This record gives sequence, structure tokens and C-alpha cells, in this order.
Amino acid sequence: MPVKRHNKKQAQGRATHKKIIMAATELFARQGYHKTTITDISQAVNLTSGAVFHHFPSKEALLEEVVDWLARGIEIYSDHLKGAEKGSLAVAQGVVDIMCEHFRRQPEATICLAALATEFAGSKNPMEKRLKEVYEDFVEVFSRVLENHPKVTDSRAAATALIGAVQGIAVQGLLQAPEQSIDQLAEGFMGLLAEW
Repeated sequence: MPVKRHNKKQAQGRATHKKIIMAATELFARQGYHKTTITDISQAVNLTSGAVFHHFPSKEALLEEVVDWLARGIEIYSDHLKGAEKGSLAVAQGVVDIMCEHFRRQPEATICLAALATEFAGSKNPMEKRLKEVYEDFVEVFSRVLENHPKVTDSRAAATALIGAVQGIAVQGLLQAPEQSIDQLAEGFMGLLAEW
């Protein structure tokens, strides 16, 4: 009997931990890391601040876990690109499709890395370096796919710009809703690339 109770308590603890990460992700995406307080996060998940600190010793530790969770999401894009045909820009459609699917499930998670990258850029904070590392694999793999494209002279710059553009679609998806759907915005972006 004690084992079942212990397992149930552990499962509840993991669920609460994840709930806190999800709430922090949404708030960091919408308000920014620096403007979000532990009180904001605790209110979003109906816990006390002390309960949040039970799961995360500091706001910085929570940020690190949010970024780690988002980094695992980026791996889906990299995995898609690893199987893509080199020199084909059609691979961008797959990246956009993955982003749209993520956006439908968790719109704030789709833009949180971009929001954090903007907030920490040029700050010399260790998180700036960590965010660059998260993007690096994605940029590197995308760059290799684009290196033989006849209209791409700098595949790394093109990969970085395309990643930023795809994240921009997600940002605009939040801003333009409900007037324009994420699918309409994605279709508009792919229309721009059609002749490219």
C-alpha cells in the first residue's frame, strides 16, 4: 500500500512540475522573463509561491528548465532536416508545417525561444549563450540542406533568416488571431518562397 501512495505522489509531483513549466513558458512568451514574477507563475497554476519554489529553487532554475524543454522541441525540426534532400528549398515547407502543428497545440511554446532570444540578446547573461546553443544544431542542419541551392550564396545566413521568418509567422499568428489563422500566414510565407 505505501508503494502505491508513493508512486501516486511522485506522479502528482511530476504533473505539477510540468504544469509550472508550461505556465512559465506561456508567461515568458507573453510578458518576457524579466517582467514575469514567481507570483505570476504561481497564480497561473493555482499554487503558492512556496510550492513553486519547492519544484524550482529559483526563477533562473525555472528558466533553464523551460529552455531545456523548448530545446527538445527544436530537435523535431532538426530531425526533419536531417532527412531532407540537399539543395531543396522545399524543405522549408516541412519546417513551416511542423511549426504550424506546434502552434496549434501550444502557441506560446512556439514563440517562447524567439521571445527569450530577443530579451537576452546582447545581455552577456549566460542564458544568451545557452539560447544560441539551442539554435545552433537547427541552424547547422538547415545550413547543410541549403548549401547546394543555386540561389543561396551563404547557407548559414539563409538558414538563420529562414528560422527567424518561421518564428515570425508564429509571432504574427498570436498577434493577428482571429483575423488571420496560422495556416493563412504560413501559406502567405510559402507563396513568397515559391519563386525563390
